[in-house]
Amino acid sequence: MRAVLIPIALATLAACSPRPAGAPKTAAAAPETKAAPAVAKAPREAPAGVYTLDPEHTSVVFRVPHMGLSRYTARFTRVDGQLTFDPANPAAQSVTATIDAGSLATSYPDPAKLDFDAQVEKEFLDAAKHPQITFRSTKVEPTGAETARVTGDLTLHGVTRPVVLEVTYNGGYKGGGMDPNPRIGFSAHGSFKRSDFGIAFGVPAPGTTFGVGDDVEVIIETEFTKPAG
Repeated sequence: MRAVLIPIALATLAACSPRPAGAPKTAAAAPETKAAPAVAKAPREAPAGVYTLDPEHTSVVFRVPHMGLSRYTARFTRVDGQLTFDPANPAAQSVTATIDAGSLATSYPDPAKLDFDAQVEKEFLDAAKHPQITFRSTKVEPTGAETARVTGDLTLHGVTRPVVLEVTYNGGYKGGGMDPNPRIGFSAHGSFKRSDFGIAFGVPAPGTTFGVGDDVEVIIETEFTKPAG
């Protein structure tokens, strides 16, 4: 080892020593490049336990095809939920969520002219009769170090059917600093046919796209917290 270190040390000293006057110039050194800044990653040290959905950091968005021309996008604004978190045994985890069917937000540009939110809640969701949309997980299958396939029972429009969500664990922390409470975050997406839940209003006739599509795409971003200690 010493035989290797000595030549390295001598070469380093030579490179750092000033060049005598009149000495020939050596080849120009490559310009110094700055190292790329390290990318901050979300912490992973969240404790096991029961977590409650944080509505301020949760987004439930859905998209449906419109006449084959675009995917109409809307969201629900009132969501509640609970998650049993166990990083040592992901398959044992479970989640429940409840959506207020009357909290639809379509961002219709002229609500004074047409209350489009209320129209969709009535014609598609029948929210007065079915005020809640619920999801209760029945199986969690890890698919990677930070991903899982979550199967659960979705109750929509008074009908319950199994739905699968592809879920990514974005990270979490044990609490402290700006927030004393442990916190975890997830992204999820899935799809289902609304006709399976008895919502057939506007579904295009077979072989056409004229109407509102049957396939519903769901995109979820959410965080959960638990009391410190």
